[in-house]
Amino acid sequence: MISVLIPVYNTSKYLSQCVNSILNQSYRNLEIILVNDASTDNSLAICKKYKELDKRIILINKEKNEGVEKARLTALEVATGDFFCFVDSDDWLEKDALAVMHERAVETNVDYVEIGVQHVLDKYGLIKKKSCPSVIGSIQQPELFEKYYLSFFGVNLLGVNIWGKLYKAQSIKNNIPCPSGLRMGEDLYFNLCIFPYLKSIYIDSYVGYNYRFGGMTSRYNPTFLKDMKYLYSLKKEFIEQYQYFKANDFIKIELKNVLKSEIRQKILFQGKNSNVIIDEITQELSDPIYKDIGQVDSDKFLSDPFVKAIIYKDAQTVYEMVNESVKKERLKWRLKKYISLLLQKL
Repeated sequence: MISVLIPVYNTSKYLSQCVNSILNQSYRNLEIILVNDASTDNSLAICKKYKELDKRIILINKEKNEGVEKARLTALEVATGDFFCFVDSDDWLEKDALAVMHERAVETNVDYVEIGVQHVLDKYGLIKKKSCPSVIGSIQQPELFEKYYLSFFGVNLLGVNIWGKLYKAQSIKNNIPCPSGLRMGEDLYFNLCIFPYLKSIYIDSYVGYNYRFGGMTSRYNPTFLKDMKYLYSLKKEFIEQYQYFKANDFIKIELKNVLKSEIRQKILFQGKNSNVIIDEITQELSDPIYKDIGQVDSDKFLSDPFVKAIIYKDAQTVYEMVNESVKKERLKWRLKKYISLLLQKL
């Protein structure tokens, strides 16, 4: 049996599409756990409706919002399946997704099976982009850890998401991490914790998970920088714990990109005066964490003007460089929105 774990928070607009895609799976031996994380919209009513419709559905209603990480862990505590699969409540599965993953899992006896993802790039669900994993097939130890653990330290080798995978319960449940408190990056943290305990995984080219793209790309995320800096400190601890020093430079490069993303969000979505943002950048660059960026062992990286501006705490240049890239991005963003609206009317 597969336990499908669905954390729900204020996704009433998409929730029915998500649940229907699970109920209509060609693989039928399911346990569907809906965890309503104190939604303030109509999500709870929708969950209750589906619970009445199908006896395979278990509904957990939380009185206090605790975030997606704790909602998932709550679902794991009650899950009884031989395998479990996380699905976000604004996403959905293709009809054969669970059947394909289950068949591969039984055939290969791996710790998890991963499938390809189709990104839905606009809120109307009209613009889509398929993304197949770059690595296909079985990966065993010791290569799994030695080469592919890097995926969780800023190197694009394997997917770091928690969804789009079918985990073998026996392999995972004894190593489930304690809550990190992260509001963003909790997927990566989960896999960062369990990956050293895995013996093998299988990656399939089948594209069966539909991911509704949004989040930090469409609005300002006030917890983004705090979460990413905390995750950076956690990664440093994992590097020390597993003597995985090959990852050191990659997380520092990633930290630079995190800072750039934060400033990008401020410019795009906060509507603040440039001088205010520059003052905030000045304050942020006083954090000793950014000294690590100057320790990357790469002359090419250190000669980058943006990196130099961070090292010398030149907030004005940091702002100007990000703002220039945002100007170009705005044009693409408006064009995508226009196309999306046009397609909706067709």
